[in-house]
Order: sequence, then C-alpha cells, then structure tokens
Amino acid sequence: MRRLIPLIVFAVAAVSFLAFRPATTTDASAVEGVWKTVHVTTTNDEGTQENEVTRLSLVIFTEGHWASFRTGGGPEGREMFPEEPTDEQRLTAFRQYNATAGTYEVVGNEIHTKLLMHRNPNAMAEQGENASAFEMDGDALVRIFTNANNGNSFRVRYERVE
Repeated sequence: MRRLIPLIVFAVAAVSFLAFRPATTTDASAVEGVWKTVHVTTTNDEGTQENEVTRLSLVIFTEGHWASFRTGGGPEGREMFPEEPTDEQRLTAFRQYNATAGTYEVVGNEIHTKLLMHRNPNAMAEQGENASAFEMDGDALVRIFTNANNGNSFRVRYERVE
C-alpha cells in the first residue's frame, strides 16, 4: 500500500492539472493547422480599434513551414473575370491578392518566421524575419504583432478551419 500512495498522489495531481489548466496556452503543437483570420484589434496612440475580418484569408502552419493567403473584396472574395478580362481587371485582381510563405519555429511564447516567398519580389529578396507572441485561447490562435518603429500593436485572432 505504501508504494501506491505516491502513484495515487501523482494521479490526483495530474488530473487536477489537466482539469484546471488555464484556457490560454502557448503549446507549440497547437499552432499546427489551417487557420482563418476572424478579428484584429489595433492599438496605437489614438486608442484601440476592433475589426471583424470579412476578407478571405488562410494561414497554414505545418512541420516547420507556413503559408499565408489573403484576398480583398469582402467575404465573397474578388470579382469574377468576364470571358475576356482587360489588363486593368487582371491588375485589380492581382492587387487584391497576397501570398507569402516560409519557415517557422516556436520559441517559448513566440512564433519566429522567415520569409522565403512573397507575391512582391522586393519583399522576397529581403527574406525578412519576424517574431510575434502567440497564445492559444481555447480553440483560437491569437498572434500579437508589434511595430518596432511606432509601437503600434495588432492582436490577430484566427479560428481553425476544419
């Protein structure tokens, strides 16, 4: 019986920990998946602004690589081309679309990204690196971006796409 006491104490502690852990976590494996942007909170010198995101967007994190795709045009996406689109219509569609991709690593409560591909060749040539804090809030991924130049922060909430 004496040998069972430490095992029982461990089991009770483990169940208590799992049952009462906070809703917010920074578990690296929880980041993996496909996400859509649903909400952005912007904080700057003028205050805080809340925005629901209606444009189509996806962010994918998988096995050390990430990709992000965004369109303009609201929840329906971009306007469809006519049978013979003009150069201006093609340019408008191109301007409303952005795609980026690269590698990432989770370090503590931060996602460190390195840009490898971008729609804009100048941005791609720079292969920029970025770090943003993150947390898991229930089933949502929340990333916190801070602009080093002006101190503005952007809290971006993503929902998992099934």
